[in-house]
Amino acid sequence: MSRSKPFLSLEEIARLPRWAGELARRYYAGEASHFLLHHNIFDLIPANGQYVDLRTFLQRKLLGNKNVVFYNRSAGITFSSSEVERQFLAHARVADPLLSREVLRALPREPSRALPLIERYLFHGDQVAVILTFLETLVPAGEIGYLNGEDRNTLVTLQRWITSSRLLHSDNIVILIAESLADVNARLRQNSRLVTIEIPYPDEAERFDFIRHFRTHYPHVKMEMDERRLAQLTSGLNCVHLSALLRSAHLDARGLTFEAVRLKKKAIIESECFGLIELVTPEHGLESVGGMKSAKDFLRSIAETIRQGRWEEAPMGLLISGPVGTGKTFLAECFAKDCGLNVVEFKNFREKWVGSTEANLEKILSLLQTLAPIVVLIDEADAALGTRRTEGDSGVSARVFSRIASAMGDTRNRGRILWILMTCRPDLLPIDLKRQGRCEEHISLFYPQSEEERLEIVHAMLRKNMIRHAIEDWSPITRHPQELSGADIESMLIRARRLARQAQRDVVLPEDLERVAREFIPARDELALEYQTLVAILEATSREMIPPKYRHLSPTEISRRVEELKILLGE
Repeated sequence: MSRSKPFLSLEEIARLPRWAGELARRYYAGEASHFLLHHNIFDLIPANGQYVDLRTFLQRKLLGNKNVVFYNRSAGITFSSSEVERQFLAHARVADPLLSREVLRALPREPSRALPLIERYLFHGDQVAVILTFLETLVPAGEIGYLNGEDRNTLVTLQRWITSSRLLHSDNIVILIAESLADVNARLRQNSRLVTIEIPYPDEAERFDFIRHFRTHYPHVKMEMDERRLAQLTSGLNCVHLSALLRSAHLDARGLTFEAVRLKKKAIIESECFGLIELVTPEHGLESVGGMKSAKDFLRSIAETIRQGRWEEAPMGLLISGPVGTGKTFLAECFAKDCGLNVVEFKNFREKWVGSTEANLEKILSLLQTLAPIVVLIDEADAALGTRRTEGDSGVSARVFSRIASAMGDTRNRGRILWILMTCRPDLLPIDLKRQGRCEEHISLFYPQSEEERLEIVHAMLRKNMIRHAIEDWSPITRHPQELSGADIESMLIRARRLARQAQRDVVLPEDLERVAREFIPARDELALEYQTLVAILEATSREMIPPKYRHLSPTEISRRVEELKILLGE
């Protein structure tokens, strides 16, 4: 059934933001009368040449002919005009003639008393719009058995509204607003009669329009870049963030610099995600990585594919495995720099509160879509991502794993989100994550096997740590009797510089290196090291990456030795 007297024409609906146009079309078509808006709900939205908040936009652009009632726990019941308030109170007096004027003047704020009053007006009034904000505080996520009595009553009330055929065939509308869907009770958000609409972060064109709008009011803001370039640099920011960025530049004599944009963007994104992710700015490219020739050549080819925009040929994800100290994280960051993409690293997003972990993950995944194209680094992936198995945590780990696996396998993100998983125990990662369509390429790293590889790592570490020296013979390291990782070599060079500075010198001398090499003992378990090496060999998707001394071994022989080591290590 179509709505009578549409407030907006088809031409006007077409000019609305996409999410608002969808809401208007589905409402006027009679598909639904209840809508749940989420995600970028605190942003500024263009309306008649101005940028306004969501509440004002809804009232002015979508609900201009409606009698609007607002409600949240803090402010209680408020109205779009005094006339709407008069009508609302009149309906309340009809429902309960014994209500005193004093009670009506002090409308209740608690949901158990406020929602029945709103319901009376919603069911019996004409052209009514009800907007409930901060929905997650009214019907929080969680099993119904753990909700208190008031939350259960509120949940039932809203479910009655949504399933009411009377409301569906009226000209009345209910708009629910929450920042994160995961924070809202699943019984409500999954109701088939409730239309869920995501308000996305602005895309590049929308950011460009806002920047131009802002500069018409502040034309004297100095910028090192033009407006189009600034719009490109600020992916992941919304209009509120852009306003703060430009206002701070207006008060800074230097204006808006590239470095200021980078630092401000990093601070905003990390604060928006409450420390759940970190925006990484790699300082080195693959040229700074010593050794690992096969791995570097392979990654360079992928980076070149991405730089040239051949997104359909880019892998969905990479798995970098190898024993501890082989430089997995450093290699991944250097590769990301060569790709020329934004880089984020997952932090600990798990919390002990019911629903918090899932809500944190949804917030991260939504932000990744906004920041794309982007490289996502997940270190210690075997511990961070979990498995499908329930581990005594009410199924949280299984749900987290399922959601991440789904996001990694979404082919719409090929070339937009590149996942890089790093671990020294790839055998603990479920096969679901390692299959084609998720982590499509497996890169295995190993300790340097020759003097030439060790020497290349030495020179790379000298450049990385800016170590001055007067050494020509590096044999104390290149011919060291023990197996050394890249991290071991870096540690030895830093120790040598420390010895030199203790001797009041800025230059490392041969005797410093020789002393360190004599005393150095790698801190590791040899059995665990062998185990990590063998499982990395089993994961390698290129025979060229396997050290020559292992190439003669068959997968069966390696697997047999892995099983023996499992018993010795007590796994």
